[in-house]
Amino acid sequence: MTVMQPGIQARGANGRMFKPPHWTFVKTGDVGWWLRDPWRDVLIDADGLRLPRWRAEGRVETVKSGPHRVVYRVALPGGAIYVKHFLIPDRRAKYRQWFRRGKGRNEGKRSRTLASIGVPTITPVALGERRFRGFLFDNFLITREVPDAVPLDAFLETELPTFDEPRRSRLRRRLAARLGVLTARLHDAGLLHIDFHPGNVLVRLEPGDEPSLTMIDLDALRSVRKLSWSKARDNLALLDHYFWTRIGAVDRRRFLKSYLAARDGAPPSARGFALGVEAATRRWAERLWSRWGERCRFTNKYFQVFKSPNAYCVASRALDPAEVAPLLVDPDSAFAAPGVRPIKDSPTTTVAETTMVVDGRPTPVILKRFNRKKWIDPVLAIFRPSRAWRSWQAAQHLTVRGIPTPRNLAYVARRRKPWFSPFQGVLPYETYLIAVKEPGAITLSEYVRRELPGLDPDALPREVARLATALAKLLRLMHDRSLSDRDLKASNILIRSDASGAPLLSLIDLVGAQLKTPLPMHRRIQNLARLSVSLADAPGRSRTVSLRFLRAYLPRRLNRRDEWKALWRAIAAAVEDKTARNERSGRPLS
Repeated sequence: MTVMQPGIQARGANGRMFKPPHWTFVKTGDVGWWLRDPWRDVLIDADGLRLPRWRAEGRVETVKSGPHRVVYRVALPGGAIYVKHFLIPDRRAKYRQWFRRGKGRNEGKRSRTLASIGVPTITPVALGERRFRGFLFDNFLITREVPDAVPLDAFLETELPTFDEPRRSRLRRRLAARLGVLTARLHDAGLLHIDFHPGNVLVRLEPGDEPSLTMIDLDALRSVRKLSWSKARDNLALLDHYFWTRIGAVDRRRFLKSYLAARDGAPPSARGFALGVEAATRRWAERLWSRWGERCRFTNKYFQVFKSPNAYCVASRALDPAEVAPLLVDPDSAFAAPGVRPIKDSPTTTVAETTMVVDGRPTPVILKRFNRKKWIDPVLAIFRPSRAWRSWQAAQHLTVRGIPTPRNLAYVARRRKPWFSPFQGVLPYETYLIAVKEPGAITLSEYVRRELPGLDPDALPREVARLATALAKLLRLMHDRSLSDRDLKASNILIRSDASGAPLLSLIDLVGAQLKTPLPMHRRIQNLARLSVSLADAPGRSRTVSLRFLRAYLPRRLNRRDEWKALWRAIAAAVEDKTARNERSGRPLS
């Protein structure tokens, strides 16, 4: 181990990051370490970083692990530290290290920049770089832990809901204001965070419930020579995407007012800037949703593809691989396993309930087999996806858009031996879906038929009104996020109650679901008419309830005008058309 002590001749008076006099260089093997003087003996010995020793002592916790970096939390007597190990899993990452600074050095230098503009951030105590003939490979950055701090998204999702009012609302307001000021300081300094989301901001509650925000993941910071308002708008859209689907418009408006008040200068129009942020957020959301919606097609960290001569399967990584193995031999084996409870057996589908290991725990699941309706069904799969695959893909689109639907676990397609045609071995013969069973849920048609008639005459109108509002919010959410379902009926909606008794709705049987951006009005009308037909005989339903439903479904701008009347008439015409078609074909309404 060689040590280079800081000297007077070094340009250290300015206290530059990873330079003397405040930093000492230590070389252990092929890794060179820059360390703050008090930390050298704590972190490094003759063999290098003490990580193996800490692991043997039980001090190490793996926080994140991926192909590009691993993050460890180490509990030391003097306070916890985080060790971030930046890896080089491919050539691109390797060449990046050769032509650009390492990610660890980048984060350390940018922490100094943030501190200079008043943005709390990480405190580096060591930088390690592995070099070979001068070329940089994997590297390390070690920082002190920010005590009692958690990521902002985790705080909003898990901790804040447990607080009582008015404390919860007060904290929400303060967080919006603090986040606006932090973002304004970044932009005034010409800095953009290209991975701007609440997971990269830590929050800690100071005395008096004053939130303190700390920025992390600094390698994603970029310096812009001239930060225009349009670039600032697009950067705000990255952050707003998370809050757009989780936080109300009032708090998002409060954030924007705080941001504009803290910025140097002002946009040409505050209202135009706010509308631009909303539009940019929507564009960014659609882009992310489309990308995330494709995850269920391939092997990645969320799903895994399995193949065998008998079957093709795409399964969530939450489903135990031991549950997948029998399906690859014979997909019908799941229906014959002990403890399976049949639910439905028709010419088109077979449904059963069983238990499988999901996330390491036995979990009730629903098995669904899509039977062949015609001999030509496998051939038609050349031109259109099978029913199971359409439902599997639609469930992913709903999930990434925050629309409630049972969690899909696996898609399976049975293959036939290629005896008669070379295509028989690749075309799906029968297809299957496996999804988590929602506890205590029944279909809306069962609820309307069994539960509503038994309610007290005074309680029935209140329950119908609550149900109409919940249905309107579900449909508006689905349509606002570019999804429609041509077979949207009461039997394809599950209902259960939360702790307060409010109805919770989710969508099932998504074969008819389609993604279209922007969603045309005729699809909205068709969905609304189809649902209206299926609830035509619901107890307590009246024109007043239907109007209340429509007013809850429509955005406020249409409620303030007479445009809702045109939509009312269009839905009524579609209902009459649907009823007439079923009468001509002899099919009952459902």
